[in-house]
Amino acid sequence: MLCLLITSQAFTQRTALQLRTEKLRIASNISISDIQDARPDSEIIGSVFVGNEKKNLSLKDGTIPQLKKLVGQAIPSPIASTFLSVTLLEFDISEKKLANGTISGQAVLSVAFKRIGKTDTVWLVDNTFKTTFTRSQGSIPVNKYESILSSLFVKSFLFIDKWLQLNYPTNEALIKGVKIVFIPENIHNLGDTVNYHSRRIQWDDFLGKPTPSSSYAASIFTNFGYDSHFDVKDSYLIAAIQTKTYMLQGMSWVRPNVQDTYALAHEQLHFDITNLVVQRFKKKIAQMVANNIDDLNSMIQLTYLESYREMNQLQKQYDHETLHSLNKLMQAAWEQKVAQWLVASHE
Repeated sequence: MLCLLITSQAFTQRTALQLRTEKLRIASNISISDIQDARPDSEIIGSVFVGNEKKNLSLKDGTIPQLKKLVGQAIPSPIASTFLSVTLLEFDISEKKLANGTISGQAVLSVAFKRIGKTDTVWLVDNTFKTTFTRSQGSIPVNKYESILSSLFVKSFLFIDKWLQLNYPTNEALIKGVKIVFIPENIHNLGDTVNYHSRRIQWDDFLGKPTPSSSYAASIFTNFGYDSHFDVKDSYLIAAIQTKTYMLQGMSWVRPNVQDTYALAHEQLHFDITNLVVQRFKKKIAQMVANNIDDLNSMIQLTYLESYREMNQLQKQYDHETLHSLNKLMQAAWEQKVAQWLVASHE
């Protein structure tokens, strides 16, 4: 239980208070590692009547040092999983005299809680705690002030503890980590799309018209993309990713009288290279760490663009080194190289 020690000396123009507490029963594994005071006057915490005069109250050694001691005693957490920052928005006790001669008072504590991450600090929640009281004129009711101010801090600590327990499973700012789930690619072909994992290509898939200005015997159009869905479940950011690796029949073509097995194998390897890039793309995603959905989504998008450029570069390099399949030794070397790369992409 919190308690507040007021020095026994007579009130001066500003009376310093010293906070005391015992360890609270907090269910959340938290550490309040940062305390800030956003009030205009960070020293004064209120004023009370002493006779007909009002005397200011403050905390001994300053507000922040006193609150750090208080938090260290109330919530000692040597092995914390959630690190919090607390900002004092309002902390005040005030009194006024009523017509009947009694004194009416109010104590207010308004705080904002933030989660401190490795790379950012995210606002969680703020709340205000109030209590009112009345007292008779005369000597300062020390025990009453102690109880009032203590209860505000107790309420704030217990509030954030309960809030965390309720929000841990689904709040993006409280995630423990990232889990990437890969959904298998579609194997059902639709329209003029041939999905990579449905089957190997055949010459009947080349339905486009040859480019008149091209001197090549055949050309295959391969591509890849992905769909993503993000959610927070059981304190983890879940990213469900489904890639799509495909060729388009209407944009792939072959000239008559060149439809042999060797030429088809060259075009198939173009498709295999696209699949290779997709597997590398997925491997990079699987290792990603982020604090929120926006960051993770941006990382995936950037990686996709980089992978797309990699795909185009490899396709050009493949055609250049094999002379568009005319160099049979290099064709065989590329088939072996792509197979080895594919194995490495799964390691």
